[in-house]
Amino acid sequence: MLSAGELLVLAGLVLALYWALSPLRRWLEARIARLLRGGRPRRPGRVVVLERRGNGDFGRGRDHDG
Repeated sequence: MLSAGELLVLAGLVLALYWALSPLRRWLEARIARLLRGGRPRRPGRVVVLERRGNGDFGRGRDHDG
């Protein structure tokens, strides 16, 4: 049977290992997620083409005068 002191030491050791290995755990989770996804993004990013107005400003087009 474990005494109270041994139990506290064991709990402290487990917490220290969890704290020390957190970066490795996060890296592994990201790596596994990337492998399951296929390594490429599911949807492409949005691209907005800005037109230069006559006064030199940039705008999104004629319909977005705002």
